[in-house]
Amino acid sequence: MRRRLTIVPILLAAALVLSLQPARAQQTFFVFFSTWSSELDPAARDVIKAAAAYARANPALRIDVTGTANTNGSAKANLYLSLLRAQLVSDMLVEAGIDPARITRVGEGEVTAIGGEEESRRVGIRFRTR
Repeated sequence: MRRRLTIVPILLAAALVLSLQPARAQQTFFVFFSTWSSELDPAARDVIKAAAAYARANPALRIDVTGTANTNGSAKANLYLSLLRAQLVSDMLVEAGIDPARITRVGEGEVTAIGGEEESRRVGIRFRTR
């Protein structure tokens, strides 16, 4: 006599296979800032919390924290501001329990984003494989 497979075991098997899949290496979170600011608003804090949760769930991934600024002001001031923003975000990730050895910080200075000036004032938190 043949046994019939039911849908439940098949769904459980599919869920198990999906849970064993490696994390997406190119997951990116963005934290946006006001002009000439390195202060975080509640929405930015929520993004950092979500990124920290993702980092805890995927301990094998490395984290690139890249700060940028818009083109207002001098190139030197914008480079400093972009690095300050990256430092702030990476410090918050560490405070949330992420190992600092996993994090690389970079300040890129001025960038011109396609979406406009507001999108240039950001920190990208990008996850990647080693």
